Amino acid sequence: MIFGKKKLNLRREYDQSLVFQIDKAKIDWDTAKNSEEALLDGQVNVRLIQAQTALAKAKFNFLYREARRRHTIGHMQTHVIKTDRI
Repeated sequence: MIFGKKKLNLRREYDQSLVFQIDKAKIDWDTAKNSEEALLDGQVNVRLIQAQTALAKAKFNFLYREARRRHTIGHMQTHVIKTDRI
């Protein structure tokens, strides 16, 4: 039983870290989407902006799928609930 408790605490710690990273990735993705919309009219490299937005979206989707695979239980922030369908 001693070994199982340590493993459970370690898993809980990493699950909390995963939830935090998901929140951060969602904020980064939203920021990238807003930047893309704002900068499309300017004289900037459109492909670079779109690539950065796609990278932020891919990172969020990867972390979210990993949390679902691990059956991670965490808090749902309002900015995560309002996401587009993955």
